[in-house]
Amino acid sequence: MEQILKQILDELQHVNNRLDRLDKGQENLHFEQERTRSELESLKLGQQSLRVEQERTHSGLESLRHGQESLRVEQERTHSGLESLRHGQESLRVEQERTHSGLESLRRGQESLHSGQEKLQLGLDQLKDNIINGLGPYFEQIEKHIDAKTDDIKHALEEQQGVIEILAARSIKHESEIKDFKRILKNQ
Repeated sequence: MEQILKQILDELQHVNNRLDRLDKGQENLHFEQERTRSELESLKLGQQSLRVEQERTHSGLESLRHGQESLRVEQERTHSGLESLRHGQESLRVEQERTHSGLESLRRGQESLHSGQEKLQLGLDQLKDNIINGLGPYFEQIEKHIDAKTDDIKHALEEQQGVIEILAARSIKHESEIKDFKRILKNQ
């Protein structure tokens, strides 16, 4: 999801850069460009916030994994101790049963942790879906806005190109007339 958002952001930045180059000669489009830039900054901040939240969640999952590993190691050590007590001293059988009960509690704790991890993963999936569904229409609006502004700029550039061509033709004509006047003056 982060990569998709980054690709979308990169594409929006690319379009914004093209608009910046065209907009230098278009004073009346300046306001719309600034508003688009502000919206992109808002998206960046939202993405950064999502990234921070994702890293916090990942850190929590890592902590749970380490806790499970510690419980597993502890369970194996306790089981090993129980085996040597069983062979060595019958008088500690009562203590051994209590330890076994503790192991059952640890197993239930592990199952509870596992269940919690599954719930957390479901919550993350739902959060991801909610974010994607919530941002989709917003990106469509931005895309339509950019398309409309691109069409406006294209129309304005076509008009300016026509003016440039007329001025170029007049410049060539005036250059020719000046040369004719110089020639006439030399001949006199």
